[in-house]
Amino acid sequence: MRSAKFHYAAIETMRSSLKSNTSALPVVDYGAGSTGRTSTVSGIARRSLKRPKHARALAALAAHLQCDTALELGTSLGLTSAYLAHHTKALTTVEGNRHIQAIAQSNWAALGIQNIRSFSGEFDEAWEEFADTEYDLIFIDGNHRGEALIRYVDKSLTVLQPHGVLVCDDIHWSPDMETAWEQLCSMPEWTLQLDAFEWGLLTRNQALKREHVSIRF
Repeated sequence: MRSAKFHYAAIETMRSSLKSNTSALPVVDYGAGSTGRTSTVSGIARRSLKRPKHARALAALAAHLQCDTALELGTSLGLTSAYLAHHTKALTTVEGNRHIQAIAQSNWAALGIQNIRSFSGEFDEAWEEFADTEYDLIFIDGNHRGEALIRYVDKSLTVLQPHGVLVCDDIHWSPDMETAWEQLCSMPEWTLQLDAFEWGLLTRNQALKREHVSIRF
């Protein structure tokens, strides 16, 4: 049973609209998962958006952490951003494709969301633009290559609050991503390591004992 606190009908109505939008968009691909030179809004909405239950779970995590600041690497069409923004004082999000970023910004405006700071560009190249803040929650949802995931996590360590949480999306996307996740879990920095299949969660919060937990969600 879903919690009404984390369900937003306006966002889900927008999801349905995006899935029927056949407008074409140029592909700007910095990672794994995209093919061809053009895509459509509907294709992105069906292929790339987090499912509602996962967006709600991220919102619930932000609420649990009482997030002042959160960082999302991989905006897509901005619906997960919208969920996070409802439970974060200030959300920073980065999208590699400026055409997709523009649609996300339009979506937030239509939803009346005003606490999102948006950047466009390849994550490594744009990093210094948003590395001016320490974040309570960092959600990595882009590139989907193991070496890139490890690199982003390594960079995230410099901007993650000591009590903060790092969520890595699609850790079972490929053998390469699974190997990267296993490598991350072996790092001594992390106390709790949670494999929720859809994503992995890491924290170095010293109030927690060191353990590895696996669940299906």
